[in-house]
Amino acid sequence: MKKITCIFLIFISLTTSGIAKPEKLALTTQAESAILINADTGAILYEKNAHALHYPASITKIVTAICALEKVGDNLDIMLTADQDCIGTITEEAFRRSNYTLPAYLLIPDGSHIGIKRGEQLSLRDLLYGLMVASGDDAANVIAKHVSGTIPQFVEEMNLFAKRVGCQSTTFYNPHGLHHPKQQTTAYDMALISKEAMKNPMFREIVGTVRYTRPKTNKQEPSILIQTNKLQRKGPLYYPKAIGIKTGYYSLAGSTLVAAAKDGDRTLIAVLLKVENGKDRFIDAKNMFEMAFRQPKVQRVILKKGPQKFATELAGASKKIKSYTAQDTTIEYYPAEEPTIKYLLVWNKDNKLPIAKDQHIGDLVLLLENGQIHSKVPLLAQEKVTATWWSGTKKSFFGVAGLIKIGIVIAIGILLYFIARKRGWFQR
Repeated sequence: MKKITCIFLIFISLTTSGIAKPEKLALTTQAESAILINADTGAILYEKNAHALHYPASITKIVTAICALEKVGDNLDIMLTADQDCIGTITEEAFRRSNYTLPAYLLIPDGSHIGIKRGEQLSLRDLLYGLMVASGDDAANVIAKHVSGTIPQFVEEMNLFAKRVGCQSTTFYNPHGLHHPKQQTTAYDMALISKEAMKNPMFREIVGTVRYTRPKTNKQEPSILIQTNKLQRKGPLYYPKAIGIKTGYYSLAGSTLVAAAKDGDRTLIAVLLKVENGKDRFIDAKNMFEMAFRQPKVQRVILKKGPQKFATELAGASKKIKSYTAQDTTIEYYPAEEPTIKYLLVWNKDNKLPIAKDQHIGDLVLLLENGQIHSKVPLLAQEKVTATWWSGTKKSFFGVAGLIKIGIVIAIGILLYFIARKRGWFQR
């Protein structure tokens, strides 16, 4: 019965929310779909058509980069050789005429590339910078083939990665983001993907790079790769808090952007899809970040000190063991990220009678929506609780000590009986 009671209380507490809905940012964006999230907690600060399907364009490369980094680890200096399969091109018209039955990873002549030549040898490190800094479609194919053996196999792994991080509406057909009618995603899914990618230190280093020197190869002289994200480059759209991530564009997709910014210990990720004017995506992202960063933290009491409704029972106790808390429980948060707090009630397993007044009898564990522990609030006994008279009597007689005493009495009785028989005390 004790176990059943504990489970019931936990179920009730987990469905009890202590906080109201957060105050979302009041924004206007030019993007058809947009979202702003906290990169650590996943809290959504702003969203606009966040689950609508769109073509991602080159923000696809975020998935390519993180999938490659997860698979190869620190082995980035291995040399790769580009073959014709990775750099072969076909016109967009030919794709359309084939009803997109040709391999989706084929490049188009006027796509974004870093000029990789057949037989050229480059390190995986240089290719990753070429992918994420200069948005090289050709780099995406070379990386994909090296990591998984074939480019289609790598694309399968990209889709598995998307599902693993919680995406429900995203499908990839190539690793670079050139148009395919079924390669679609949502702002929400790209936020989940980018949140996971930004956990990787090497990924953060690459996407935070503004200028990278691609070294001399067996086919080309050194060249400079320039970051396509104008939030990170000095100029009219520069935003000093920006730390990545990736731009995208083609006519059917419009301009796309995933951007990250950091202020103090707070990192935010913005996703903007289908923006008509490429400049507007950077302006929108900057406005989203600044409105969020300007919000002051607020403090709120979610559990006042004093007697609480939480009580437990022990077998043989004279009454229920009621709890109280010694201090107010507070949380600090930004208004747009006001969390949902859930309570998990945990009683001490070693609670035994008698219970003393003010004894620590359990904890109220405060959980954030993502399951992370916010804090633990000690629960203390309101008053002394002793065993009932009958419980104490039973314990006295039937406890271990009581049983030993009874056993001794019985043993003495048996011994006296045999002595009496031997001496003939029972004879007439």
